[in-house]
Amino acid sequence: MLSSIVSGLKRVSINDGHLLQVIVKRNYPARGTKPLPQYKWDLEHLKEITNGEYTHKPLRVNKLGGRNPETGRKVNQHIGGGTKFDYFMIDFHRRGPTTPDEVYEERILEVRRDPNRSSYIALIAGKKGKRWILATENMKAGQIITTSCYIPPNPIIGVEGCSYPLGALAVGSFINSVERFPTSDSEPFITAAGSCGQVMRHQGDYVIIKLPHKHEFALHKECMATVGKLSNNEFHSLQYGSAQMHRRFGYKMASGLFHKKDGYCGRKVRALPPVKTLEKPTEEPPKNYRFSLSKKDTSGLHGTAAVHHLVGTFQNYRYPKNY
Repeated sequence: MLSSIVSGLKRVSINDGHLLQVIVKRNYPARGTKPLPQYKWDLEHLKEITNGEYTHKPLRVNKLGGRNPETGRKVNQHIGGGTKFDYFMIDFHRRGPTTPDEVYEERILEVRRDPNRSSYIALIAGKKGKRWILATENMKAGQIITTSCYIPPNPIIGVEGCSYPLGALAVGSFINSVERFPTSDSEPFITAAGSCGQVMRHQGDYVIIKLPHKHEFALHKECMATVGKLSNNEFHSLQYGSAQMHRRFGYKMASGLFHKKDGYCGRKVRALPPVKTLEKPTEEPPKNYRFSLSKKDTSGLHGTAAVHHLVGTFQNYRYPKNY
């Protein structure tokens, strides 16, 4: 059958010069469907309150209840309700002096649970003011933590809770809150509770790190990272115990009758990808603008598809034979 199809394609004559494309359509996605966005609270509202600036004060959250903030339509049916909570802005990018024997010291004032994140957060204070950071495993109130951007000639073993460049840490160091690009406020690596990465090796101006999912990335040696393992390691073994407890956290329970097949059915073991090098931030893709047209907009009398009023005049006109 395949040979007959190929022979049939060879006999096709293309007169208009266009290429012949054979499209293979997959009925089901290769690796399952993507999860829906949660739409728990409105982040744009928080930016309007703070005018894009950082603050350590608690912020009031406007809940979305699973609705798209632009259209107002219900997108996620399993989000809604729950207890009220405040939002705390986290400063993931800790930077200090670049000269040797000089560090920026801060004192830990408080370690508390954050309803918006799985790990604990710590309130620290220094000469530049107060800020919230992700707390490591053994952080306690009253401790002094330091931040330094200096890279010594020989790598050192860092102190837990302190922040160093990747080029300054020895091989085997456990790290968290790793910057993707130096001096860039991009989203960091390793922010979940109880997780940590590891420095594998140094290669010139880049450092190879291994993330919790065992993928390896090559980051610039000036990228900052915090030493240690993140707190609240028991978060992943937490049992809610009842559906009512889920509702208190803002999740609307569904029936288990229509449970989709996911990871509980098993998985296919795949080889790890090669080391990925992050050299510079990627540009954000252009926004997609969606709109819908009514029958009136797409008709031939109104809208952009309107026909010239003189076209209908010559539709039934017959030319003479010797024209």
